[in-house]
Amino acid sequence: MRLLLALAAAVAAEPLYDFSSSALVELTDDNFETLVVGDATSLWVVEFYADWCGHCKQFAPGFAKAAGNLKGIVKFGAVNAEKASKTASLYGVNGYPTVKVLMPEVTRNPYTGKLGKVAKDYGGPRTARGVVDYATSLLPSELVAAVTDGGLESFLSEGALPKALLLGSKPAVSPLLKSLALALKGRLQLGYAHGEAAPETATALGADTLPRCRREWLLPFIGTCARVGVDGFPRLAVVPAGKGAAESISYTGETGAGAG
Repeated sequence: MRLLLALAAAVAAEPLYDFSSSALVELTDDNFETLVVGDATSLWVVEFYADWCGHCKQFAPGFAKAAGNLKGIVKFGAVNAEKASKTASLYGVNGYPTVKVLMPEVTRNPYTGKLGKVAKDYGGPRTARGVVDYATSLLPSELVAAVTDGGLESFLSEGALPKALLLGSKPAVSPLLKSLALALKGRLQLGYAHGEAAPETATALGADTLPRCRREWLLPFIGTCARVGVDGFPRLAVVPAGKGAAESISYTGETGAGAG
């Protein structure tokens, strides 16, 4: 009987996450404010858990998978609420697992001087897809300027920051670009140009001479592509501060989350 109890205790105490081989960040009372609350350039998804919690054990593979899927786009952390009771209490955690998404904007209490963030409760499915969909829906989109042929010069001349314009074939701004705009806020202004046209029209306008373009998306970009030296999608054009389209530099390297 004692052996069985000892084995049960050992299993119950087994750590839920191996942070050394995970995209998850181990968060504690000592590092939570510095890593999460003080980070104004990232969206954080944080799970509060207990090692013995059965629902946490069921959820753990999906949460870790979500962290891996969004690595480089959204930051993920996990808090052992029984060890980090101060942080768990501060965020009103009274059950496990509890998942909260902390928005990027950092505020400071004028009376106490303490930093703070808006924390949104996640109440969706306990699956990787559910967490990924919710987290990416909260990435701010207003930091990426929507650019059209008629608005290119306005985009390039606004403000004193250098510009980077991504020309793509998809109608929606990607989570990666939103994340980059957030990380580079105040240092680089990002824009995105997208559109749609009939394949026959694109062909009539010479889309066959642009082999990397998906022709059905080409028409709205004819002027913008030509003016910034881009011959296909996706393509990133970087324009130094104070310069025009003629001085743009076309980036042709990797554009994924792991591009370095």
